[in-house]
Amino acid sequence: MKKQSALQAWKMLILSLPKGIAAFIIIVVGLSVSLPLSVFLVGVPLLAATLTLCKTIMVGESNLAAVWLQGQKHSADTAPLTLAAGEQHGWSSWLKSVLKDGRSYRGILFGIMQLPICIAAFTFAIVLPVTAFAVMLSPVAYEVSMRMFEFNLFSSEWGLDQLFDWSLTSAQRSWISGGVGVIFVLLLPLLLKGLGRWYAAWILSVAGPEPARRPSTEGSYIG
Repeated sequence: MKKQSALQAWKMLILSLPKGIAAFIIIVVGLSVSLPLSVFLVGVPLLAATLTLCKTIMVGESNLAAVWLQGQKHSADTAPLTLAAGEQHGWSSWLKSVLKDGRSYRGILFGIMQLPICIAAFTFAIVLPVTAFAVMLSPVAYEVSMRMFEFNLFSSEWGLDQLFDWSLTSAQRSWISGGVGVIFVLLLPLLLKGLGRWYAAWILSVAGPEPARRPSTEGSYIG
């Protein structure tokens, strides 16, 4: 198994937000329109289309998560496949296949629960790197604030000062803070991979296993 990429995990977490918003909007709008119209049978195709779109987003995210867990890059070869030509027999067959597919209804659960989860994932994916690099650049921030604005960012004494026989200067405090930031930056890939595994586990648990395709019997009959 190849090594998982922290950068790919970060991209997956960042892109989860627009996908989650899209899935939530599709569910709210689709169900609001299709369910009332289902009484007149007009909403049944709309309901099936809503289920199909939500399932497509869910399957795409599950494939992306599975590929990342295997340490590979997402490409066209790993993208979800469309229905084979032999399975597209018309509207009636399409409606039956969608409404009987359990993963179609899992797509509804995915779209509803994905919104708060993707907001949390996106927030951590933004806050963790920004905080790590900001703390690492504390000495630079100290010099800029002192020389340009004459404002001391590290004027307050820390509890750490009690460990030394002398009082730490503001510059020394900034360098200690920068050292902590360096450690934080070095740990950042591990944190992003951990978030990626958490997000992938959620996606794969909701999506479930891919159902096995039935072998096509078209053209196999010998007269």
